[in-house]
Amino acid sequence: MNGPAHQLVAGFATGVFIAEQERQAGLQTAQPLLAGTAAAFLTKLPDILEPATSPNHRQFFHSVAFAGLLCLAFKELGKWQPESAGGDFLKALGQVAIPAYLIHLFLDSLTVKSLPLVGR
Repeated sequence: MNGPAHQLVAGFATGVFIAEQERQAGLQTAQPLLAGTAAAFLTKLPDILEPATSPNHRQFFHSVAFAGLLCLAFKELGKWQPESAGGDFLKALGQVAIPAYLIHLFLDSLTVKSLPLVGR
């Protein structure tokens, strides 16, 4: 998968997910558009941390182990009860950034090179 494909999938999936949550809650805000746009940019993080300089560039930050750590972090993030507006922002950012990162890893796992278990 290439960068634009990662961005399209992450932005669309995030926007649709947030829109469905809002629909179920009887809300209608700009949040799906904002979250989808943020996810489209944040899904680039794995390739920022480990640039695609060669076909074998995928190491720890593109690994199954790191994906597992992100899943644990996402679970703990859901339990966090921020006590400030800054904390609310950081929680919301994490709730968009982690799935966007995981979408990138999932799409990379579908390629011939897939993902390493741990990296080097």
